[in-house]
Amino acid sequence: MRFGQNTLQATLTVCVTLVIGFVATGFASSAYHRKRDALGVQHYQAGLALEHRGQLEPALEEYRQALIFSPDKTEYRLSLATALLEANRLEEAQTHLEELLQENPTSGPINLLLGRLAVRQRKLQQALEFYQRGVYEYWPESQLWRRRDARWELANLLSESGDRGGFIGELMQLYTNLPAGHIPDRLRVGFLLLNNGATSEASRIFQDLSKIAPQNAQVQRGMGQIRFSNGEYVSARHDFQRALRIDPNDRESSELLTLTNDVIDLDPALPYITSAEQTRRSRNLLGRVVKSLEACSPLPEASQRVADAAKLVSSTNRDTDAAFAMQQAAAELWSHRNKFCAKSVPLDRALDTVFARIGHE
Repeated sequence: MRFGQNTLQATLTVCVTLVIGFVATGFASSAYHRKRDALGVQHYQAGLALEHRGQLEPALEEYRQALIFSPDKTEYRLSLATALLEANRLEEAQTHLEELLQENPTSGPINLLLGRLAVRQRKLQQALEFYQRGVYEYWPESQLWRRRDARWELANLLSESGDRGGFIGELMQLYTNLPAGHIPDRLRVGFLLLNNGATSEASRIFQDLSKIAPQNAQVQRGMGQIRFSNGEYVSARHDFQRALRIDPNDRESSELLTLTNDVIDLDPALPYITSAEQTRRSRNLLGRVVKSLEACSPLPEASQRVADAAKLVSSTNRDTDAAFAMQQAAAELWSHRNKFCAKSVPLDRALDTVFARIGHE
C-alpha cells in the first residue's frame, strides 16, 4: 500500500514538474517571440524613417534586419522591394516582388510595384499589364487612395505609349471614381482631356464642375476653352472674363481672353456679321499676316508678293469680292510663310485658329 502511494506521489511530482516546465517554456518562448517581433518593428520603423529622409542604403539595411526577426511580414518585404526599386536595384527588387506575387497574385500593391519595375526596365507592354492588375485587383481598405494613384500612373503610361483612346478611357474611369469634393483632381482630369482633344468628354466634366464650384476661376476657364474649341468665341470671351473677375491674377485666362479677342477681330467667317464687318476683319487678317512676314525678312522672291498684299490692305475697296480676295491672299501667304522668310516666323495662335476655321468652311 505504501509502495503504491509513493508511486502515485512520484507520478504526480513528475507531472507537476512537466507542467511547470511546459508553462515556463511557453512563457520563455512567448517572451522570445515578443522580443523578436519588437526588434523587427524597431528596425522596420528605423527603415521607414531613413527612407523618408532619402537615405536609401541605410534604409535597405534596416529593412533586411527587420526581416531577420520577422521573415514572414509581407509589409516588411514590400517596403524592402519598394526601396530596392527606388535605389534602382532592379534585379533584386524583381526577385522579391515575384516571390510576393506567387504568394498573393491578386494584390494591387504588388502588381503596381511590378508595373513600376517594368517601366524602369522599358518593358512597356508588361508594365501596362501589371498596372491594369494594380488598378483592378484587391487593395486593403486603408490603402484605397493608392489605387487612385495607380490609375493616374496607368493613364500617364497610356498617354506616353500613344494610346489616346486608352488614355481618355482611363481618365473617364478616374473621374467616375473621384469623390465629389475632389475639385483639383476633377479639374486635372478635365484639362488633360481638353489638351488631348477630347472636347465632348471634357465638356461633361466642366459642366458638372460649373454646378459644384461655379466660383472657381479654373472651372470658368475650362468652360471657356471648350467653347473656344467649338468656335463659340463670344461665349468663350464671357467665360474668360468671369474667370478673371473671380481671380484677376489668373494669367492663363488673361492670355486666353487676349487670344479670343484677337480671333474675333480677325475671323471674317463668324456668323451674323455684316458684309462691312466681314471686309473689316478680312483687312485685319491680311494686315496681320503682312506685318508678320515683313518682320521675318522675306526672301527676294517673296518680297513683291508681300508688298502687293500690303497694297491690298491699304485699298479702299469694301465690297464682298475685295473681302474674299484679302482672305485668299492672307491664307496663301500664311501657308507658305516658312519658305518665304529668311528666318522663322513667330507662332501666332490667333492666325492659326482663324485659318483652320476658314479652311473648314
